[in-house]
Amino acid sequence: MKIAFVNCWTMPGGVLNVLQDLMIKQLRKYGKEVEISLFTLISDRENLELPLPWGNGAMVTIPIVQTLPKWINQIFLFFTKRKVKVLSGIFDYRNLMVFYPRLMKLLSYKIKKRKPDEIQISSFAIAKNITPIPWVPTHLYLHSPMQYIWSHYDEYDARLTWWKNGLFNFIVPRLRKWDLKFHHFDSVVCNSHYTQELAEELYGLKSTVSYPKIADQYWFAWISPKPMPYFVYVGRLVNFVRETGLIIQLFNRLKLPLIVIGSGPDEEELKALAGETVIFTGWNPEGMTEIVRDSAGLINLTKESFWIWTVEALLMGVPVFGFAEGATAELVDEDCGVLVKSKKLEDLVSDFELFCSKNRDRKLISERIREKMSSNS
Repeated sequence: MKIAFVNCWTMPGGVLNVLQDLMIKQLRKYGKEVEISLFTLISDRENLELPLPWGNGAMVTIPIVQTLPKWINQIFLFFTKRKVKVLSGIFDYRNLMVFYPRLMKLLSYKIKKRKPDEIQISSFAIAKNITPIPWVPTHLYLHSPMQYIWSHYDEYDARLTWWKNGLFNFIVPRLRKWDLKFHHFDSVVCNSHYTQELAEELYGLKSTVSYPKIADQYWFAWISPKPMPYFVYVGRLVNFVRETGLIIQLFNRLKLPLIVIGSGPDEEELKALAGETVIFTGWNPEGMTEIVRDSAGLINLTKESFWIWTVEALLMGVPVFGFAEGATAELVDEDCGVLVKSKKLEDLVSDFELFCSKNRDRKLISERIREKMSSNS
């Protein structure tokens, strides 16, 4: 039994965790008879190591097949991690959108050459857009449609400048037409009700909802009875969509402690913006779970399709200061945090004062999200 898994690109984060969980389910289902490969546009590794579900501490190595040649991939990875003027702007993953149709056609060829018995797609952008192989069952787990051409188009259009804005608006209509062609799957599962609505609206897809699996350590985490007077942001350090710069500006204004956990292409720019109350830890620092658990709140101003750290924080009783659009609205109610409708700095200041003014029951926060996760798993 050969199963081809497909995702957009393989980097650390919540989407990779979901992908690994989907793979483990197939290993559990087929046992030693299954052979799994991963096909991806770009990856920061050549293989994926997974624990075998039948225990004994044994691991299985999943080979990763990339669209781009290894040497090109290494150039992109190099300039993602090290900011070099001009060159980092050229070798930016986001610029590859011009070539998406051709790149996905090449990846589709590599998948077909593998002769899989089944295809499992985990898509948050373009992974769903592989060329169908007749008679091969194809299943889609949809994290989100291509956000920058659909749900987040206005944000990208407003922030891109000069030639990038012109190129973006030239390619978007073409990408939309291309993206709408791929909507035939044997089954579709979405990561939230918000994504489910988008999938039906854009592609006419009927689907079920299954929230991503959350690690056991958060289900059984100790709830801090007396949080420390600091706040946390967890995620990729990019100004587009994630609003990391806006969050830093907010805490510069409030002069309150903020711990920023993450890495990304805009890291140096964000560090230059940060005031003395903002601390950067890098990705996955020692005691990361405890840092979030003991905080006074998690900050996230993104229109999310689903953000795993929102759930992980809520399970530990940590309130969330989030954005009122997207999946955050189905996870966070008034007892669990504050959802903002405006991203203007002055409005955020007054909303955050409201967030800080309420003394919340952390056990109740944890109970609320447990109920929601249980009914959507």
